[in-house]
Amino acid sequence: MISATTAATTTTNKTATAKNALDKDGFLKLLVAQLKNQDPTGAGQDPNQMVQQLTSFSSLEQSQQTNTLLTGLQTQTAGLFQAQTAGLVGKTVKVDGSGFNLKSGQAAMNLELASAANVTVTVRDATGNVVATLPQGHLNRGASTLAWDGKDASGTPLPDGAYKVEVSATGDDGKAVSFRTSLTLKVDAVTFKDNGIYLASGGNIFSLADVLEITA
Repeated sequence: MISATTAATTTTNKTATAKNALDKDGFLKLLVAQLKNQDPTGAGQDPNQMVQQLTSFSSLEQSQQTNTLLTGLQTQTAGLFQAQTAGLVGKTVKVDGSGFNLKSGQAAMNLELASAANVTVTVRDATGNVVATLPQGHLNRGASTLAWDGKDASGTPLPDGAYKVEVSATGDDGKAVSFRTSLTLKVDAVTFKDNGIYLASGGNIFSLADVLEITA
């Protein structure tokens, strides 16, 4: 419920805001009114003030025109960028992330090690249960591909879908080795949502900002 006091305060605030925001038309009306009531060349008047006011009006008009042009340019640029990103459909991209997207008994993920390390991959299902542990042995520094045949610890094939992955990488000295994981995907669709651009692949959604590499 809005009280009379609140309504009056709101009206006052809106009026104050309107008075404080002097646009080009308001500036021009004020200048015309001044010319009607004052002679800038008359005694006791400073002609320089009139020149300054005219200069201010010109600057205001130019600023508003510049803002209009910039807004139009921004809209055109956004449209052009959207048209260009739509061309990603059907292309293969490498995105920052981890996980196995199992399909027909095949899944893979990229791993890049800062230095040589002993690597173990733990696979979890959607509920967080460990379904497979994949020792990768000793991997050299640089890029490697981690593959999974979609079978659990007992050799039973698991259903297609997304599986979480945890990577453990330790050097010969027992210390953790830094690494980066990524996924290689084929783009099925490009969507524009909440001022962002997203890529869809196999039911997964990734931000365009996560793309590390684009190939044909």
